[in-house]
Amino acid sequence: MTVSQEPEILWEPLSAREAVEDTLASFRVDGLELDEFGLALMERIAAEEIDEDEAIAILHQKYRK
Repeated sequence: MTVSQEPEILWEPLSAREAVEDTLASFRVDGLELDEFGLALMERIAAEEIDEDEAIAILHQKYRK
């Protein structure tokens, strides 16, 4: 008998907005809050203006000084 090596996906967001809302809720459970810049970036992801890779590039630009 073989065991599948692929991870089982338990939940997959239906939209970018749902993924962002879930992420922010997870932060709050851990006692974390984003600043205005972080919230604005997450809103751009939720609105599908940018994807995760673009958000990471923006963060690198801002904080790698």
